[in-house]
Amino acid sequence: MPERVTLHSADGTRLAAHHTPGPDGAPAVLVVPGYGSRKENHADYAEALAAAGMGALVLDVRGHGESDGALDAAVLDDVVAALAWLADRYPGPLGLRGSSMGGYLALHAAPLQPRVRAVVAVCPAQARTLRRRAEFPLPEPLPEVDDVVGAEDGIARGYWHARGDEVVPWQGTFATYQRTARPRRLRVVMGGDHRSLQHDPRVVAETVAFLAEHLGAGA
Repeated sequence: MPERVTLHSADGTRLAAHHTPGPDGAPAVLVVPGYGSRKENHADYAEALAAAGMGALVLDVRGHGESDGALDAAVLDDVVAALAWLADRYPGPLGLRGSSMGGYLALHAAPLQPRVRAVVAVCPAQARTLRRRAEFPLPEPLPEVDDVVGAEDGIARGYWHARGDEVVPWQGTFATYQRTARPRRLRVVMGGDHRSLQHDPRVVAETVAFLAEHLGAGA
C-alpha cells in the first residue's frame, strides 16, 4: 500500500501525494496526472514502477484531489517541489512520467532538477492546447515545450501519443520529438484517444522499461 505524503509548494500551498517506496539505492519516478485527474487514477503505474525496482511518488497538483489551492500558473512549482521531496529521500537518479497537462509540466520541470535523467510524456499537452482549454490563469507568453527539450542535458525523453487523440493532435508531439535532443524515443499508437494510453498494458510496460533503462533500475 502506498503511504500518504504531504508536501508544500514554493508559495506554501499544501500538496498531497502517494509514495510507493523503492529498494535502498533505487531510482525514483514522479508521476504527474493530467488536468482534472488525481493520484488515485495512477495507482497502477506506481505499482508497475515498484515492480521494476523504482520508487514512485504520485502527485495531486494544486486544485486537484486532496491538494489545496486552485490551479493556476504556479502549478509548475508543485512539480519542482515534489522532485525536491524525492531528491531528499533517494540518492539515485530521478525520472518523471506525465500525461496530458502532466506531460507538459514534466517536460518543463525536468531541467529544473539536476538529478532528473529521464522523462516519459504520454499525449503531452502543448501550450496552445492549454491556452485554448484551460479554465485557470496562464502566464503570458505560455512557455512552449519545444523551448526546453532541445538542450543536450543528458535527459532521455520519451513520447507516447495516440493517433486518434481528439484533444491534443499527435502531430504536435511529433514536431516536439524532432526538436528533442538525444537520447529520445517516439511511439505513435494507431487509433485510441486522449486517455487510452495511460492504462494500456503495453504502453505501461514500454514506458516503465524506458525509465528503468535510463535510470539504471536494477543495475
